[in-house]
Amino acid sequence: MNNHKLNLNQFPENYHLIAIHSDLDEFRLAFFLNKKLNIGLKRKNNDIYFSEQDAYYSSYEFLDDTKYLKWIFFSNKSLVSEKSPDEDLSLFGQGSTALNEINLLSQQKLVDYFLIIENIANKTYIDKVLKKISEISGVITSFLSENKLENKENLIFS
Repeated sequence: MNNHKLNLNQFPENYHLIAIHSDLDEFRLAFFLNKKLNIGLKRKNNDIYFSEQDAYYSSYEFLDDTKYLKWIFFSNKSLVSEKSPDEDLSLFGQGSTALNEINLLSQQKLVDYFLIIENIANKTYIDKVLKKISEISGVITSFLSENKLENKENLIFS
């Protein structure tokens, strides 16, 4: 398995974090974001993975060379199966499993997905992006998160 290193200087100070609450799967939402925003998000080869929790978070990326923007789209929730401790109490010796939801950014538990846009100079562009995201069927709400990534050391994008 590949090891990923996080460069804490990877995130510039001029990024905007858009929080998205949606009932769409991440690949469908990425498709609709591409279509609505005229971008080309592509799934990265390696998901964000935390071995201690056995949690995977999908991530997509697009580099816009004409506008010098970097778009990063990633899920905030991962379903992790856990075996119940009372495995011996089962009638047929098969342990029952339960699915637990683990958030990548624990301070934003109600958010399903995040979209990071780097190198944006003006707020009007962000307002246009938010308006287009809200027009996507299946998006419940989207907003500019004023919380900067307090625990950005948890994010592994390289």
